[in-house]
Amino acid sequence: MNSEALISSWRGLRAQRSPGEELTRTAPITRGDEETQLQLAVDAAGTLHLLAPVASLPKRELPPDYNGLRLRHARLGEIDCLDLQSPPAHEIMFAALCGQVIDAIHDEGRDPWSAAVSIVRSWQSAWRPLRQPMSRRDQIGLAGELLMLRFVWLPALGPDAVHLWSGPDKERHDFVSQQLHMEVKTTTRSRSEHEISRVDQLTPSDGRRLLFASVLLEESAAGVQSVATLTDAVIEEIRRDAAATDGFMTRLNAMNWSDEMRRSPELVRFHVRDAQIFEVDEEFPRLPQDFCLPLGVLSIRYTISLANLPVLDSAEVINDISHLRSRLKSHPYISA
Repeated sequence: MNSEALISSWRGLRAQRSPGEELTRTAPITRGDEETQLQLAVDAAGTLHLLAPVASLPKRELPPDYNGLRLRHARLGEIDCLDLQSPPAHEIMFAALCGQVIDAIHDEGRDPWSAAVSIVRSWQSAWRPLRQPMSRRDQIGLAGELLMLRFVWLPALGPDAVHLWSGPDKERHDFVSQQLHMEVKTTTRSRSEHEISRVDQLTPSDGRRLLFASVLLEESAAGVQSVATLTDAVIEEIRRDAAATDGFMTRLNAMNWSDEMRRSPELVRFHVRDAQIFEVDEEFPRLPQDFCLPLGVLSIRYTISLANLPVLDSAEVINDISHLRSRLKSHPYISA
């Protein structure tokens, strides 16, 4: 089965889904001019599905989940189905796996459950996660960047904002455009105090305005937010833009995020206590612009307090960022 055709179908279904729908309208898989009983679907979280009608429940134990690859029983209307699932970040590998399952069920006439279980087990080593769960500190930092992306940059620029999110690229600032940068710091402390880890982190680039976003989270087992919920919210807003969706998933992967974290006890849950944006100007607490590390000193960390600093109005910040749109045409992923 052609992997590119499967990927194209999933992306088309993602673009067609209306807000609030759990599953898209399914797309039948065709073989030549023949329409098969197998279906593709995408759910509200962007998860990819291959659905195959089955005559009964599985007679053997299903393989365990591997890095987001799941095999389940589901119902499509009144029909019992085998439901093979994967997060969108793995669509290329998942399409190849699904191609084998489709060939086995449709072309070879094998029992759907037996074929799927056998093929999934043969792919386990490719799907087994090789990295450790995302650390608490990294989750908290990523949460702040996703909050700014969702509530400031996306309202200002739409899906194009994803291409200006540079935090995963380890640049000096977390959002970068030709006229304006933004550095995001997130803390679970009770006060707006943040650790700065680079000498030049609060130094504006030549001729560019620098904003500083301070995000305060309250970590709680009963928290309604997490990196998972914020990721889903961003995907929902950008899903009709294939380039933005691909760019977003690539950046999440660079941050060591895995869909397995959704079910991990290591997932940090929190409430958002406050989020404020400041202008980095002469009054902002930072090292002098001409400061240099003494000979032999390789790095420095220091903590700043934002108490009593004037806070920018978020609506004005969004308006200022929206004015960047006319200047973004030179970006390789942004259309005019």
